Amino acid sequence: MSILITGASGFLGLNILEQLLAEGESVVAVADKPLPHLATSVFSELPGRLTEAVCDVRQEDPIRRLIAGEQVTHVLHAAAITSNIARERTESGRVVSVNLGGLAAVAAASAAEGVERFVFVSSNAIFGGATPDYVMLDEDWPKDPGNLYALTKWQGEMILDKIGAATGLDWVAGRLAGVFGPWEHRTGIRDTMNPVFQANGLAFAGLPAFLPRPGHSNWHFSRDAAASLITLLRAPAHQHAIYNLGTPFLWSIGDWCERLALLFPDFSIEIGGEPGDATPIDLYGDHDGGVLSWERFTEEFGPTGVYDLDAAFDHLMEWHARHQRFGFEEGGA
Repeated sequence: MSILITGASGFLGLNILEQLLAEGESVVAVADKPLPHLATSVFSELPGRLTEAVCDVRQEDPIRRLIAGEQVTHVLHAAAITSNIARERTESGRVVSVNLGGLAAVAAASAAEGVERFVFVSSNAIFGGATPDYVMLDEDWPKDPGNLYALTKWQGEMILDKIGAATGLDWVAGRLAGVFGPWEHRTGIRDTMNPVFQANGLAFAGLPAFLPRPGHSNWHFSRDAAASLITLLRAPAHQHAIYNLGTPFLWSIGDWCERLALLFPDFSIEIGGEPGDATPIDLYGDHDGGVLSWERFTEEFGPTGVYDLDAAFDHLMEWHARHQRFGFEEGGA
């Protein structure tokens, strides 16, 4: 098996690369910029074979040449601009071009070169921000994308359905929600960092943080998110084209901040009221919204995640200690 990953220099892409390389796979890492220096160093110690390619995913021919030249059998498409409304006021054409044009080009190249499995990284954003708090969002919950990013994820699933029907491409989409963990960093194409990342940065700096509410969700640890997507990539067969990849671990950003306060005495957290001098943490809206389901995937493939709150906290704090607080401090990126 030879695997091509798009968006490889991004947060999720690095997690996927690391896991595949640790398992001895041959991986082609495609991105619009080279991998971070730290990642290159860490990955060089792993048993798998890594080939890097700086490439525009909207260009089908270079992707076809990579697939053919590296004898790629499986493709995981994670490249996207995770835009907010502010970016979409000025770069809407680029967001649509990269998110949909890139997907169509990589899928078309994969189909033309006989790729055995194509996995698309989709998002719970397609359900919109008006879902009731803590209702279970299954795969068929009504879609109400609230911005261009969310719309391109929903339309991306439709585009793959048509390309698959026309070409026979075996594709599957995995929808993620609230991913946090190792390798998160500011890439310039992800406009709102996960609340965990925001809180960690304030804790590392010894600054007070403010939460308008605790912020409950089944926040998805990046190690688990990568593992679920890799499962979809490798599975001999799949019963469905689309899987929600939520986890059963429901906790709040307030819970995370309480653990940070125990570890970093100069850090404090205020919840509710007015922020005062504390820095607000962006919780993606004015209410928590629904919880992304996991039943379909779990019934067919097993758990979507193994890291509960405490396991994820311990892993991430230890990881940052070993990797120069990557993404936060000079030298870490």
